[in-house]
Amino acid sequence: MVYPDTPLVVRIYLFVSGAWLDVTLDVYARDQIAVTWGRQDWASTADTTKCPLTFNNGQSKAAPGIVGRYSRRNTYSDLYGQLSLNTPVRVDLVTPADTVAVRFEGHISSWPTRWDVSGKDVYTKVMANGIRRRLAQGKKLLKDPLRRHIQSAGPLNYWPLTDGESAIQGSEVMQGSQPVRAIGKTGAFFQGQPDWGKGTLATWLDSVVSLPANTEGSLTTRLPKPPPTRWTCDHVRAGVGGQEDDLTVYDNAPGTDAQPITAWLVVANHTVNQVQLRVVSAGETASSLTALATINNPGIFDLLPHLIRLTVKDNGATAMDWELFIDGQSVASGTHAVPYRPATRIRYRWGAFASLTEPLALGHLTLWETPPAVIDTWRAVQGYARERAGRRIERLCAEERVRLEVNGDLDLTTPMGPQKSGSFLDLLQSAADVDGGALYESRDAPGLAYRTRVSKYNQGL
Repeated sequence: MVYPDTPLVVRIYLFVSGAWLDVTLDVYARDQIAVTWGRQDWASTADTTKCPLTFNNGQSKAAPGIVGRYSRRNTYSDLYGQLSLNTPVRVDLVTPADTVAVRFEGHISSWPTRWDVSGKDVYTKVMANGIRRRLAQGKKLLKDPLRRHIQSAGPLNYWPLTDGESAIQGSEVMQGSQPVRAIGKTGAFFQGQPDWGKGTLATWLDSVVSLPANTEGSLTTRLPKPPPTRWTCDHVRAGVGGQEDDLTVYDNAPGTDAQPITAWLVVANHTVNQVQLRVVSAGETASSLTALATINNPGIFDLLPHLIRLTVKDNGATAMDWELFIDGQSVASGTHAVPYRPATRIRYRWGAFASLTEPLALGHLTLWETPPAVIDTWRAVQGYARERAGRRIERLCAEERVRLEVNGDLDLTTPMGPQKSGSFLDLLQSAADVDGGALYESRDAPGLAYRTRVSKYNQGL
């Protein structure tokens, strides 16, 4: 026999103490268990999935001898301390062939107890909601796409330099390590402050620090746990800047003539339209400077954001291999015949040889041991412009660790512009609207589902 001749068996479970607990016997059948799912009539988007349930809160049948089992403050309940404000709940259907199908999985946000007029019928009526309700709470705006990319890739240290206009230093957000501090002409901390929170890399990226025109100074920080055999340093800039502004990474040598400090300098000079990689060796009584690479017409002296990356690693032969990248492309590489020592300090210096001609926006100073592919970081700098709408939904869900079920080919969805600021669900819905697809809650497991516009075409009857 099959349904409807043989009724389907409904099972209700609560997730408590790390396992699913069958509470079916305590769920009243007098109130219909109806799962509301998908897009309702005349609605433009799918609603949160809902499932009302009514629990017997008198003498429990699922746990005989317990009264008031679903009252959160009842210390005599076996579920005392287990019913939280977001308790997971699951509704299963068991077919005549003993096949189990999950029809709903969500969360219960409150446990109100009710009585009838006689006081003998004690019950708890709840509304279980799907994952969209939790994702929508707070409407918190996501960090910009570059910061999300960097933090998800796990750098050693990261200074976004997005601390706002009231800041006096740039916080390190991965380990809580030393901040980036400003140093003025005399070498004193906090003298000659840059314009925190007033630099613009791009409209889709958060405001960063601005190095004002006609000033000079340095931003500097020390590294608490230097990478032992290799390091990569990224920074993002926008603006013309000045003459010989440089990012410098110092190693931890003692600075004697026998063991001089090695400093790697990425020098940007708009007056000659060049980026140059230099190495300085500084001992007690002697020093030297070597120009390892000169990049003519690097294309970075404008108001657009540009990513500069330097990678240095021990090659095991008392020398270091290095590679310089600009805007996602390798522009120079080679070997420097000096033993590798771990990096210990980073400095960005501006206006030391001539004042800045125009302000320079600087942000997203990052130290890596194992960096992500430079082209991926460059795409994040660009806000993932030209990213397919379906791929954006997929990426955002992966970043937020939300399960995504896909119906259709994501590579056939519509290309989008740079990712702007917004809440998680708003960004997902924006991508779905651009493509003309449907974003809704998955029915089989907690998560979201997306059906592409193209997948709707030529459907069979």
